[in-house]
Amino acid sequence: MLKRAVTMGNERGCTTLLFAGDLICPIGIDVLSQFSGDVHMVLGNNEGELVKLTRLADTTPRLTLHGNLNGGTMEHEFGGLRFYMNHYPGNAENAALSGKYDVVIFGHTHEYHEEHTTNGALLLNPGEIEGYRTGSSTAVIFDTETKLVERITLST
Repeated sequence: MLKRAVTMGNERGCTTLLFAGDLICPIGIDVLSQFSGDVHMVLGNNEGELVKLTRLADTTPRLTLHGNLNGGTMEHEFGGLRFYMNHYPGNAENAALSGKYDVVIFGHTHEYHEEHTTNGALLLNPGEIEGYRTGSSTAVIFDTETKLVERITLST
């Protein structure tokens, strides 16, 4: 499913891929490296072979692993919008409420979530790519110009 999502992103002309954790194993780095643009990722709580995974990430062009073996946070600007990404929903919710970010992304729950906070931040969980826990494999395409979220179902 990860390969399908990467292929779809390439076909749709996406320029940046964000991955919110739980890559599971180092071979996922090879799949992410097939994306034609920049890849930004944070670790989740379900990564195997962390040393090999981080070494591969460090040597993969156009891929940035934010943080370290204890997790990480990405703060970056894309298309004039301020993005924050962390695997855990509590950290993401606090970031969304801080007023510092336009788009806040998290993972961990494996369930799709899209919410605009009272201060206008978009709080987003794209769901799970594999579909193991929920039975549905989903990804999101976000347009920084229109600020529209498109939920993509890769399989059910």
